[in-house]
Amino acid sequence: MKVLITTDCYTPTINGVVTSILNLETELRRLGHEVKILCPSENFRCRESENVYRIGSVGIGRIYNGARAALRIRQNNLQKLIDWKPDIIHSQSEFTSFIMAKRISAEAGCPIVHTYHTVYENYTHYFSPSITLGRKAVILMTKRILQHTEAVIAPSRKIEKLLTDYGVEQPIRVIPTGLRLEKFSEAVPEKETADLKARLGIPSESKVMITVGRTAKEKNIDELIKFFKRLNMKNSVFVIVGGGPYLSTLKEIAQSEKIADKVIFTGEVKPDNILKYYRLGDMFLSASQSETQGLTYIEALASGLPAVCKRDGCLEGVIEDNINGGQYTDFESFEKLVLTILSNGALKSLMSANAVKTAQRYSAEEFARNTENVYNEIIEKNGGYTHAEMLPEYRNCC
Repeated sequence: MKVLITTDCYTPTINGVVTSILNLETELRRLGHEVKILCPSENFRCRESENVYRIGSVGIGRIYNGARAALRIRQNNLQKLIDWKPDIIHSQSEFTSFIMAKRISAEAGCPIVHTYHTVYENYTHYFSPSITLGRKAVILMTKRILQHTEAVIAPSRKIEKLLTDYGVEQPIRVIPTGLRLEKFSEAVPEKETADLKARLGIPSESKVMITVGRTAKEKNIDELIKFFKRLNMKNSVFVIVGGGPYLSTLKEIAQSEKIADKVIFTGEVKPDNILKYYRLGDMFLSASQSETQGLTYIEALASGLPAVCKRDGCLEGVIEDNINGGQYTDFESFEKLVLTILSNGALKSLMSANAVKTAQRYSAEEFARNTENVYNEIIEKNGGYTHAEMLPEYRNCC
């Protein structure tokens, strides 16, 4: 099968969307499929290398981290992909790459499947002074875009419900994004962990609570800082791993709360080194409610960290109370979970083992197989036709 993946965000940027795409394309190739990527370039110039086609672009990072918008979409930029005749297009973004996906779909006569990665209504503070108007705009945009697809992949039940509430009429398939979990089971030499602790200024005897991800307002990390202060735990630190637009504000909050000596900011960390930072932790924390799935939750579990997270629909079946951590709703439930786990070594060890078992359900291999099933379902629904054999009626639908 020939699969074209279109996206507004790709390497060298690394975030949840890019990680999902990289894992999917790797596993689809292992299953024997041909895969090509169409995305904006990192600058104004178009270029092509191996199976990646990049269109000249400008950054639109205010919408989501690393996103870019193509400047001019010319027919000659897309012609090679049209002539390649993909059997299916899997779009991963809703902006200029989706415009390109529609154009190729119409010319090559192939269906589009779309993964809905981003809860845009949680980002309306970036582009609308009114939450209500911003949400209405998001619903309208979402329905208009998805009407051009044959099916929508939701990374969690939370997103399935969201799209249903929006009134999306396309079939929705829930497929959690898979991760390459092998690296999170790798051993990190004790000396490397000790050296990293020393470099960050973490006392060797301290309990370490850690959060990982983009430091943006919608991640709600300021709540974690304030809750950490209220815990008033001796010999404990809170490590915030990641960079982003809200980093300086978070540092100011730690200063104003008078716990700057106990809240450690690492800044951005390269993906190849992230395991070492998870290994610092005794527990993973998150207060975000803007996730579609939350890949850092899975990474933390795969690293053996019990997770204490704010209750959210995307965590259903992932973070389970008294199994691998727990979900909190207020400070009292947060405090109870943290203190119970960190004060009981046997319970923490059991939750750590359960965390690793939970993560195994989210392998990249399973992710690709489930996605392949959706592709086959859509192609079969269209009569089993591919590219040149596709019915003329479908060619003109987009």
